[in-house]
Amino acid sequence: MQVQFTLPLEGYSRGLTPGTEKVSTSPYMNNVRPRDTLENWIRLGQRPGLKKSFAQQIGGAAQPIVWMGWVTSVD
Repeated sequence: MQVQFTLPLEGYSRGLTPGTEKVSTSPYMNNVRPRDTLENWIRLGQRPGLKKSFAQQIGGAAQPIVWMGWVTSVD
């Protein structure tokens, strides 16, 4: 099943009713940008962080981080 939708390239629409907003905007964007911040491609990209989330230092020269990811289990 394919679902087609228009990317919200014009960004977030605040205070508009669903019938009056443009098709290329979205009232529900949270931490998303219409352009990828690293490669500047037109696609939904994650908003870059503004500050450190945790004060604790992880990794370092003696113990470098070699992989970060996630695993999904399907039953």
